Amino acid sequence: MRRSLLYQVFPLYLFAILLAVGSLSFAATRVFRTAFYAEKRLDLTFTTELAIRLVEHDGAFDPDSAKQILSLIAQDRIRRTTLVAADGVVLYDSHADASTMENHASRPEIITARDTVGTVTRTRRSATTGDNTLYAVAAVRNPDDDIVAFVRVGGSVEQLDHRSRDALTALATSAFMILVATTLMSLVIVRRILRPLGIIERAARRFALGELDHRIAVQAPEEITAVAETLNGMAAELSGTISAIREQRNELEAVLSAMVEGVIVVDDTLRIRSINEAAARLFQREPRGHEHRTLIEYLRNSELDAIAAEVLERNCTIERSIILYQRGPINLQVHGSVLRSREADRPGVLLVLNDITRLKRLEDMRRDFVANVSHELRTPITSVMGFLETLRDGAWKDPERATHFLDIVSTHANRLNLIIEDLLSLSRLESHEGEIARAACHVEDVLTRVTEACGQLAVQRKVTVQRTIEGEGAVLVNENLLEQALINLVSNAIKFSPHGGRVDVRCRQEPGRLRISVEDQGSGIPYRDLDRIFERFYRVDRARNRDLGGTGLGLAIVKHIAIAHGGEVTVESAEGRGSCFVLEIPAPATRAD
Repeated sequence: MRRSLLYQVFPLYLFAILLAVGSLSFAATRVFRTAFYAEKRLDLTFTTELAIRLVEHDGAFDPDSAKQILSLIAQDRIRRTTLVAADGVVLYDSHADASTMENHASRPEIITARDTVGTVTRTRRSATTGDNTLYAVAAVRNPDDDIVAFVRVGGSVEQLDHRSRDALTALATSAFMILVATTLMSLVIVRRILRPLGIIERAARRFALGELDHRIAVQAPEEITAVAETLNGMAAELSGTISAIREQRNELEAVLSAMVEGVIVVDDTLRIRSINEAAARLFQREPRGHEHRTLIEYLRNSELDAIAAEVLERNCTIERSIILYQRGPINLQVHGSVLRSREADRPGVLLVLNDITRLKRLEDMRRDFVANVSHELRTPITSVMGFLETLRDGAWKDPERATHFLDIVSTHANRLNLIIEDLLSLSRLESHEGEIARAACHVEDVLTRVTEACGQLAVQRKVTVQRTIEGEGAVLVNENLLEQALINLVSNAIKFSPHGGRVDVRCRQEPGRLRISVEDQGSGIPYRDLDRIFERFYRVDRARNRDLGGTGLGLAIVKHIAIAHGGEVTVESAEGRGSCFVLEIPAPATRAD
């Protein structure tokens, strides 16, 4: 049967002895100390009263005479005498220079003596000597019973405290001898109690370090065993709770890391509590290192900081758009809402950042495309409608004029057809990028057909087309698309070359890659237009481009043909020095059938 912890602690008699010896020692020490202090107080009171009689002997207060009297009293250096004026100024002190001492009007003993007839005593630590001192103070009065000064006689009680401690030491030694025997007898019992408690303590430390799978196994009294079992149960529950919290945290971190949107959580002082990788990447920051830093300090964006502050101030959901200027402008849609928690008294802010740069760019492109298509189609349609109206009004009766007008209508109708065909080509390319059919073909054959297709235009503009081919063999490409891209590049080069100029077409077959460049001797392209030259309907000189024909979609088609092959098209140009377009596409070598 388990025994109670009560029967294994210090026996009751040990407690009784400790209580008796302690009470006796305390009482004896108090008696000794009281007697010592009473003797000292009596001596100082007598000395003070004697000094008062001597100072008031002839009825008139003489400071110099009083100083001599107090000096004689303090000759043994055991007593300290002080003469204090009625206003608190120290006139004389046997143990210090009175001129350097501060005003004593606020000293407790002086205040008490001012309101008391006779001698008063007070014990305190002296600010001058640093000793614990017993003071006896009495007021010096003139015949009109007015206070003219104070006589203070003090004595250090450090010796009295030493004597009290000596008495306490003697009593403590006796008590110690008594306690040693009882302590030895109880040592075995104490060890039996401390052993299981030590096991429990070490187990608790392991729990604190996170070793919650550890269990306490002790053979101990009932009370200690109950504590051990309670700790084991607590560790099991805590382990399950921490595992669940850790799993939820890992899931939350995984979700936040996988999110495309940036997520930032700040507290009520706009200090960052959490930021995911997407948000840190938007602001070119690391997702770590934000601890104890404010939103403006870490991300350096005043607009985002203002949005968070407004959410806190208005206590509502806010949606704003901001622009980050880095390598290029980044358009962000910021959704800010109040974030409340049970732990925090004041709410925080949840900021969700959506990068809408691509959507904004697509929207701009869509708007520009609609505007450009409308503009490009309006001109020929307006012309067709105008000439048809003229014919309807009677011009058809004049065969020569009617034929001329019909030729113009036919020209604009052909232009409309070309625009529609190019738009359909672009649409097909965009919908099948990366899925085009490829077949083996010889690049030399493609270039031959291209020069033949552009031959009439070259003759009209008196431009020579020269071609150079490095490498031979068949390559795997979409032959029709490659031919269309090269026709667009070569025809453009011919159109923009001066009369009598030359267009150089160079083809170089590299391992797994095909590089074709088309270089003209035209007027070149301004630097500001190079980035936009492959946009739909973009024209460097709109008036001249329409005179030369074309739909404004040729280079956009070339770009998408290159992308469809997994390649790219680039341009190098300078005003007055001509342009060089380079088409590079992956083209594995193969055998032609």
